[in-house]
Amino acid sequence: MKLRTFTLILLLLAFAMPSDGQRRQAAAAETVNDFNTPLHLLTPQYGFPYGPVDVQGVKAALDRIYGFLDENTPYEVIDKETGETITDYTNLSSDAALKRGAFRLGSYEWGVTYSGMLSVADVTGDEKFRDYSLDRFRFIAEVAGPFRKAMFDYGTVDGQMRQILTPHALDDAGAMCAAMIKVQRENPEAGLTELIENYINYIMYSEYRLADGTFARKRPQYNTLWLDDLYMSVPAIAQMGALTREQKYFNEAIKQIKQFTERMFVPEKGLYMHGWVESSDDHPAFFWGRANGWAILTMTEVLDVLPRNHPSREWLLEQYKAHIRGLVKYQSGQGFWHQLLDRNDSYLETSATAIFTYCIARGINNGWLDPIAYGPVATLGWNAVSTKINDLGHVEGVCVGTGMAFDPAFYYYRPVNVYAAHGYGPTLMAGAEIIRLAENFYPKMNDSAVQFYSHPQITDSPIFSVNSPSSPMWLTAGGTRVAPGSPVIFLIGDSTVKNGSGRGDNGQWGWGSFFDRYIDSTRVSVENHALGGRSSRTFITEGLWANVLSGIREGDFLLIQFGHNDGGPLNTGRARASLRGTGEESETVIMERHGGPETVYTFGHYMRMYIRQAKARGAMPIVLSPTPQNRWNDGRIQSMSETYSKWAHEVAMEEGVPFVDLNAIAGAKFNAMGEEATNRLYADAAHPIYEGSLIHLESVIEGLLSLEDHPINEYIIEVK
Repeated sequence: MKLRTFTLILLLLAFAMPSDGQRRQAAAAETVNDFNTPLHLLTPQYGFPYGPVDVQGVKAALDRIYGFLDENTPYEVIDKETGETITDYTNLSSDAALKRGAFRLGSYEWGVTYSGMLSVADVTGDEKFRDYSLDRFRFIAEVAGPFRKAMFDYGTVDGQMRQILTPHALDDAGAMCAAMIKVQRENPEAGLTELIENYINYIMYSEYRLADGTFARKRPQYNTLWLDDLYMSVPAIAQMGALTREQKYFNEAIKQIKQFTERMFVPEKGLYMHGWVESSDDHPAFFWGRANGWAILTMTEVLDVLPRNHPSREWLLEQYKAHIRGLVKYQSGQGFWHQLLDRNDSYLETSATAIFTYCIARGINNGWLDPIAYGPVATLGWNAVSTKINDLGHVEGVCVGTGMAFDPAFYYYRPVNVYAAHGYGPTLMAGAEIIRLAENFYPKMNDSAVQFYSHPQITDSPIFSVNSPSSPMWLTAGGTRVAPGSPVIFLIGDSTVKNGSGRGDNGQWGWGSFFDRYIDSTRVSVENHALGGRSSRTFITEGLWANVLSGIREGDFLLIQFGHNDGGPLNTGRARASLRGTGEESETVIMERHGGPETVYTFGHYMRMYIRQAKARGAMPIVLSPTPQNRWNDGRIQSMSETYSKWAHEVAMEEGVPFVDLNAIAGAKFNAMGEEATNRLYADAAHPIYEGSLIHLESVIEGLLSLEDHPINEYIIEVK
């Protein structure tokens, strides 16, 4: 019986087991191959973050750094013999000293860190970062006088304070001075003037120079240029120019950059050598990463403050771009740059990578660099740096302080250490600017690669095509709704609402590019459909209005601003003019462009069309006057109160919709500032730069808030 049962079990198992053919067929079905799988969409095994940055993750990393640094950089005076804290600074003894932490409060590395803290605060609105710098600067300013007296009385003083009070090298002065000036410019009551003047006087009048005035050192060889010294001097000089408006400082900053560049920039590589020795015929060309970082950071900071009309600004911008192009060629596949940039067997170094990431991102954000070409580079750089910020807030992989050598081994074997102070400031700056980059643009994965776009790509497809970024037709109107039934605020107008792609083309901005900063984005979305060069007429005739109208739904808002481009010829050239006034007269013209007829109506006719058609869809139109143009008569900015502002107001009243006199509100602000100050806020007569457009935006918000009980105001929030 048992034998029969066992035999039956074996037979059942044999029938249940697949045959060799079945096994081969199943294996074939499970194998990933070109036929059954889009192999190009397989996820690469990078081993590090790849893709658009997570802004919250960036902020969390910066918070960890802050926590570590705040805890490890105390600011108090102690008695170095007893260790007791001194709070009365009236008569400091020779034993008075700054309490030691992990880092020195007055070093050049910490000057960069203070600047980094300010950058994070500016971008994120988290004031603890600003307070980090302000608290320590106020402390230094408070104790500087008492320590100076102690130094006079005893002939000796705490080493950290000696570096601050009596700088003996550019390392002692430049980075600290630049950071302090940034604070003083922002807050004239900061009380840092005496310290700033002490630093800048050393830089300008006491530092050793070559015969032609170039900053130099007497080590390791007589009359040696150190590329590092660009950052240890020039940003402070340029910041002094911004503080005092004295041209001599800007000229000196440019002179130093030019004279270093003539000697040390190698065009075929696009890199700077670390050192240059006056007595040498052949200059050792070692392209140390962090030194190149100091050079590009110098140019970046000078471009930030150099007047737009300075005769050398274009030269500086081109040199900045030449260096960026050189640097980008040497980024590694892991996102880092190497200790010696052109030697791939030297180690990957964090501080240089952070500096390059910051400078590239800053260049994109300021309109100096193409986001398509350089956005992915900056993103990869930050993703690399982020892997070196550990849970304690340490920045790893940072080369320690480095002198100058004329052999590769010196650079290859420089130690790295989490207490190398050089990594913290650049990492804070890079993180802040990467957040700004993510907010200014729309990075997205497309065909497995990071791509940067000037407008949102509303698709979940792994591979997608893109419409022209210069046209608002790229977006299906209303496609950004936060949820079904939630409203959209549509903006239509000309370049003063959106200039170019809306991302600072040619340094010019429209207020609509920042409008969403004031809007509760969890409840309502903003779509900026404005397009430069369009009039009330051509926005309709080119089909732009039809695109917007197709997406308007009940409960939406429509902000309408035209007038800047409604003058000029009717049928020749750009042929965008409307007839003057608000009547219903018309004129049929033969268009030069195509030889066919077109009937042209008044400005008021076209404005009525927008209002009535939007209202028919259940939307709420709001008419805005044009922004003020930067033209002045007798000390007052010219008003458009007798033309397009007036006509826009008349139409709004006739149609029973709200009107915001943007021309009057912003004009009053500019009149209060005066012509000279306003000139600095405009790129030309019509187009503001970044800061000028923010004044336009503030005026828009002010006007909207003045509309009593209007539903749009429930979505306006206090800007961070």
